[in-house]
Amino acid sequence: MEKDHRDQAPEKLLTIADTAKALGVHAWALRRAVKAGTIPAYAPFNGRKLLRLSDVVAAIEASKVGGGK
Repeated sequence: MEKDHRDQAPEKLLTIADTAKALGVHAWALRRAVKAGTIPAYAPFNGRKLLRLSDVVAAIEASKVGGGK
């Protein structure tokens, strides 16, 4: 029997600073990417931008240059 995706907890939203620390990148680089629309951000309660780590990793992977055959 397949598990229903609704049984899983939603992915935690992180601040830009926490996301930057987790990935080892500068927070200003993430802020610039959010402002440019490269990385989706969420502002559910007060305008503070929150990110999903998986969204950021996907954006980084999508912007990969070279290295492939």
